[in-house]
Amino acid sequence: MPFIGQEPLQGSFHKLDAITTSATATYNLLLNGGAFTPGSANQLLVSLNGVIQSPGSSFTISGSQIIFSSALTSSDSIDFIMSYGDVLNAGVPSDGTVNTSQLANDAVHSAKLADANVTQAKLAAGVAGNGPSFSAYLNASFTISSATHTKLQFETEEWDTASCYDTSTYRFTPNVAGYYMIGGHFQPQASYTTGTTQVYKNGSAYRVLHWNQHASSVASPAPVGGQTLVYMNGTNDYVELYGFMATAKIVEGASDWSLSQGHMVETPE
Repeated sequence: MPFIGQEPLQGSFHKLDAITTSATATYNLLLNGGAFTPGSANQLLVSLNGVIQSPGSSFTISGSQIIFSSALTSSDSIDFIMSYGDVLNAGVPSDGTVNTSQLANDAVHSAKLADANVTQAKLAAGVAGNGPSFSAYLNASFTISSATHTKLQFETEEWDTASCYDTSTYRFTPNVAGYYMIGGHFQPQASYTTGTTQVYKNGSAYRVLHWNQHASSVASPAPVGGQTLVYMNGTNDYVELYGFMATAKIVEGASDWSLSQGHMVETPE
């Protein structure tokens, strides 16, 4: 069906760089100083000494070179070489010309996406993705001061997927905003009457995870711990775990007795 008005154009249209002739039949094709490789001789319109040349007989193409049927001389003049592209193919689209409407449904598959380019920021709201996660434990016993909230020193990592846990400050500072499940527990070595575990957020008490209180000291002390959800902004929010004992107690140092863990469960809406 004929078009009303100007028919849409296809191809890549260029006037190639000027060529100075000499005693040879072969010349390099350049576009803005760079090698230009046409799809075929039929793609080019060549004017030599004011005469349009016939592709295939007057000249051929080899890579980025044009080869005339006979050697030229310095007195010959290549007036211009125009490249009109391969009208059967789109070629390389110009910047800004490929939009959503040009992509067929299901055209982009996971095999075409580099892992590093799929970041948390590109996931839909509420999708957790592969957020930061850590697990750390007490490798050596230490003492919780009497009636004092004491930071639990989980100094040995089992894993830390995004290097967000600091084994010197015992802080978890995730680099992605979201809701995190934070938990942990510690094991007193001796009987006690009162023991708690608390999450501290940005240096302040945030939530009590567990509170054990007994009328008298328990002969076989139970672990003190629990877990809770904490929202963190992904820039400077951090959490720590603190322990409390009514009287000073030594905490058992072992991965299966005293540990802290955290992981993302959901991104913000």
